[in-house]
Amino acid sequence: MDEYGRYLLLLLLFVVASFTRAQSLPYDVHWLGGPTTIERDGSPSLRKATDIYCYTGTSKNLFALWQTVKFHIRIRNDQFRQYFAESPEEVFKEYTEDSYGWSSVVNPFQRKPQKSVSVSLFTPTCMAINTKEKHTIELQVLRVDLWRVILMAAGVALIFSSRALCGNPVFFYLCGIFVGVFASFMVLVYYVSKLLPRKTLTYGILIGGWTVGVYLFQQVWENMRTLLLTYQTYMFWYTLVISFVSFLVCYRIGPPKNERSKNMVMWTLQIVGVLMVFFSSEYQEASAAVIIASLVSKYFPQSLLNRIQGYWRRKFPPKPRLLTSEEYYEEGARETKMALENLRKYCSSPDCAQWKVMLKLNDSKRFASFVEGNSHLSDDEVLDYEAYAFSLERTRKPVPMANSTRNMEISDDDTDSDDD
Repeated sequence: MDEYGRYLLLLLLFVVASFTRAQSLPYDVHWLGGPTTIERDGSPSLRKATDIYCYTGTSKNLFALWQTVKFHIRIRNDQFRQYFAESPEEVFKEYTEDSYGWSSVVNPFQRKPQKSVSVSLFTPTCMAINTKEKHTIELQVLRVDLWRVILMAAGVALIFSSRALCGNPVFFYLCGIFVGVFASFMVLVYYVSKLLPRKTLTYGILIGGWTVGVYLFQQVWENMRTLLLTYQTYMFWYTLVISFVSFLVCYRIGPPKNERSKNMVMWTLQIVGVLMVFFSSEYQEASAAVIIASLVSKYFPQSLLNRIQGYWRRKFPPKPRLLTSEEYYEEGARETKMALENLRKYCSSPDCAQWKVMLKLNDSKRFASFVEGNSHLSDDEVLDYEAYAFSLERTRKPVPMANSTRNMEISDDDTDSDDD
């Protein structure tokens, strides 16, 4: 057999082995790396193998800072089960155990099937669905999740504004009302527990274990939305009354005035802000860097910052910008007006000995007129200045275009010196 026939035989053996392996697997893996939509019929007779959908994950980069990836299931009802794991083998194992009848065992920790489930960005995640209904699997990739951006921005703002908020009365009353409304639920739970028989409750916990409590809490949490929608009127009046009572209590206590109390509130707000920033992104290294940068910029010593700025200015001094002719005349007029106004105020103040000043002046009437708010120039002086400026403009010689700007500045300076 020649070399070409040997290569052809090896290729044929590889294809046969791959086909045999694919036929031996009892499940089909769909690797999804981006937005994808897959439609499936849930009828067992039409499925030859179990469908497993896997998200490949992405690399850690700054573009994934506010990214969110979700498995979204479009189905008519909630008659389905979900299985999640990091590999297709583990998912198929859970799927097989559930199909063999292990699902009949009550598991308090088994979460309710959700039609939209967030998955990890950087690690592969696989999911399988057990249902008889027709459904659609959609991998949603949000490049910029608005809620994550808002959460991070609110956390950073809370870190920087914690000092101002700890003494703000409006913030104090809002937090008091918020805590009062939600803490009142704990009071209701306490009084309801007083009405329950302690021995029966204790025996129930001993027999059922603490998983029963977790299961009951999970059921209450899942039905909370239904309760709120059913008893909207009662919840509205309850929230209104408790908010008013909380406002009265906060008004009686008053905002914190002690410095240590303010520091405790400030540190609490900063901790809340740090947690908000940390959990606003799945890229925890980047969120931790944002937290460190925020805390360093907030608590950076001002004296050290002034030294760094001073050293930078000495090392790289800024180039001074020269004033243009228009800016020079505008600043001169503005400063002259300000100086005359200050002089007028000083002459009108008790610190100035007006009579002594008037004895030294040749025209005391003009001085009194200036103090009363009239111009410091007479009509004749204004006419002489305008005639002098007009003659100066007529006698000014034209300058070449190449050096027009520099020659104009020199001639203006000369004119100013002549006026002086």
